[in-house]
This record gives sequence, structure tokens and C-alpha cells, in this order.
Amino acid sequence: MKYFSKSNNRSRNLRPPDLYEYYVDNYWFKTVDLDNQKINQPLRGSHKADIVIVGGGFTGLSSAYHIKQKFPEKHIVLLEGACCGYGASGRNGGFCIATDLLGETGNVNPEVRQKNLEISFYGLNFIKRMISEHGVECDLEENGMLEVAFNEKHIRKLEEFQSWLNSFGLDSTLLQSEELRNEIRSSRFIAGLNNPHGAILNPAKLAREMKRVVEEVGVEVRERTVVTRITPGKTNLIDTELGDIRAPILVIALNAYAHKLGFFKDRVFPISVFQIATEPLNETQLESIGWGNRQGLSDMRTMFSYLILSRDSRIIMGGAGGFGYYDNDALCSGNDKSFTHSITKDLFTSFPQLEGLGIEHTWGGTTAYMLGDRSPSVGVMGDQKNIYYGVGLSEGVPTTQTFGRIIADLMAGESNEFTEHYVVNYPIAYAGPTSLRGVFGRGARWIWEKQDN
Repeated sequence: MKYFSKSNNRSRNLRPPDLYEYYVDNYWFKTVDLDNQKINQPLRGSHKADIVIVGGGFTGLSSAYHIKQKFPEKHIVLLEGACCGYGASGRNGGFCIATDLLGETGNVNPEVRQKNLEISFYGLNFIKRMISEHGVECDLEENGMLEVAFNEKHIRKLEEFQSWLNSFGLDSTLLQSEELRNEIRSSRFIAGLNNPHGAILNPAKLAREMKRVVEEVGVEVRERTVVTRITPGKTNLIDTELGDIRAPILVIALNAYAHKLGFFKDRVFPISVFQIATEPLNETQLESIGWGNRQGLSDMRTMFSYLILSRDSRIIMGGAGGFGYYDNDALCSGNDKSFTHSITKDLFTSFPQLEGLGIEHTWGGTTAYMLGDRSPSVGVMGDQKNIYYGVGLSEGVPTTQTFGRIIADLMAGESNEFTEHYVVNYPIAYAGPTSLRGVFGRGARWIWEKQDN
């Protein structure tokens, strides 16, 4: 019997073995002192609830809050395998993009376009509401976004993006030469689009604070509760490592992890994304790069990089082609040196004046990728139409907040601009056989890298 195989393949697509994830070198986790936070007790024994939410990331937490507002009398139980915010919600790049749910203009009439605008901004406004009404602390800075170009092709993309924003009545400013240098100092950037519609934040702080809020409004949160099996039906049975719970209504808020429980297995597949955090920049280093307005910064490559300045003046950066593992076992959530080295190289290519700056944290996370136009989908499914979901979320912390609102409205049977938005029950393209996804991923990556050069 063959127990293992040897390989001399040292390519960047060779994934590390599946080792138990004991520690994640995630800067965001450090800022919330996750090692010393109270983690709730797991679910033990047999239980019943009115509504069970599986997943303690932003979609699950937002769903819990919004559903409780609609149905204050319902017993709602949220199950999280590790701790709330442990997955992509607490590991991402810290962007809060307000324009993810605008959609295309095309033949969309002005009334629908205006509704899409309000829905797309709902997530950011909801976070601001959490701050004002519940005292949520998440280092939110509404500084906008700065998209930069490396070549003439990128400039044309910036112009198209600006035109698209204008079609929704959103202002932005195309910057070149001295105007751009006043915003950011890098000889690599030849143009930029200053888009004031967006923010940066600390995602781990937001997740842990949202957990506090949903508990305060009466939701039961069970952490350290790994769901092992879901049996759908008129009453859904959710088995966990140490117990089980039954509920007539179920919310699947797992995104890239949903396939582990049999959901979206042939539609959504996970990809691993990696980040780095530098040591804090001193005043001289900060002066050398400009960036005084602290926007979220990203470039126009298909395999783009994205950067923010943290509250304590670290550069948090992801991208630079930093994702891989295109099969359904792609849950490398810890680290991969080949990718973090690539991100680090890209950082110093953009800012050679920072050469020698220390990299203090590197980590990975898992997000969802879909074929087609990659629009996310939120809705209801199952023979009994009692399983709600949000999936395909690869960008946009605000979008997850909006999905919670949409799920609650659908559950209440409401007909409004949220339940009629284009992402509701949006058809998800077939992702192809699992065995071919690695081939597709490597092929797509090769094409994208050629396009970016």
C-alpha cells in the first residue's frame, strides 16, 4: 500500500501538507490580543433552536444581528468552529470597499441604479451605525481608495473605472505627475484614481466587537463548535463534534468553507490568499512615501496588490499574485513562504526607499472564487426553502454586512430593494470537476501574469 509520495517539484503551486493550524501569525489577531480573549464554550448535548447560523464571520454575525432585529422572540444560535472572526473575516487586508454591489449600468434604469447605490453603501453605513449605536471599536478611517497604474493600459482601465463611478453619480479624481506625487511617492506609479468612497479598518476588531453586540441583543454564540454534518429537512439537523442541534431554519455563512459540509461543492472553490505586515514606519520612512491621506491603495493589474497603513503605521499588504491552491482542499490558512516572499518583493519594488524595513507578520486566509463574472450570491435554497446562504465573497467587508440584511429580509418575506437586488439567488456558474481545477487555476494564473506584464 502506498502511504506517501515523493516529489522534487519546488514550484510555487506545490501546496504544503495539511497540518493542524495551531498558530496564525496574523497581525490583526495580535491587535485584539486573541490569545487572551474569552472564547465561548462549545455546544454539548442535544438542543433545539428556531434559527441556527453556521459560521461566525461577518456574514454570520451580520445575519444574527439583522434576524434578531426582525424576530426578537426567536431563539437564534450561531455556531463557529474556532472563534468569531477566525477565518477570512479576521485576516483580510483591512479594506472596506463601498462600491462592490453597484453592478453594471448597461440598460439599468436610473431608479434601479439609485437603489443599487444605496444598497452598495449600506454595508459601510451599517458599520458606522454599529460604531455610533453600540460603541464598536474597529479603527474605521473613511479615507477612500487610491487605484494606481503602472502603464498606459492601466491608465485606460482607470479611465473606464472613473466613467463607471460617474454613471452612479460618484465623484473621483484622475491624478498624474505632481498631483499623484502629492498623494503617494513611487516611481512605479504613473497615474492614479482618487476615489473617496470607501474606508479602511481593523477586521479582527470589527469581528470580535460584532460578536459582543449580537450577544448583547440576545443571540446565543457557541464558539469552538465544529459542525461535522448537516442533514437538511423540514427540521434541519446540525451535528457537531460534541453535540447536535435542530432548527426549522438554517443559515449557511461559511463562504469558502461551505464545501466541507456539502454545499456549493461544484460551484464555489476556495483559494488561499496571503498577507504581510511590516514593522511600524518611522517619521522619515513615512515622509519618503507620502501617503498622508491614508487611502486604501491598490493597482490595476489582474493579479493586483493592495495595501493600507495600520493605525500604528505598519504597511499591511496582500496580493502580488499571492494566491494559489485551486482545488477543494485549498485551506492553507497559515502561511506559504513562496507567496509572502512575492508580496514582500512587490512592496520594495513599489517603494525601494523602504528597503530594509522589517516584515514582522505573515499569514494566509481562505476566500471563495467563482467562475463567470464572479458576482457573489445570497438567497434561499433547499427542498423546504428554509436554508439561507451568502457565498462567493472574495472582496468587500461591507458586502458581508449587507448580506446579513438581505438574509433577514428574505426570511421575513419582505419585498424591497434589498430582496430584489441582482445578487439575490444569483446563479453561480458550474466550477468544473475538482480534478481539473488545479489545471484551470494554473492556466488562468499564467494568462493573468502575461496580461499584467
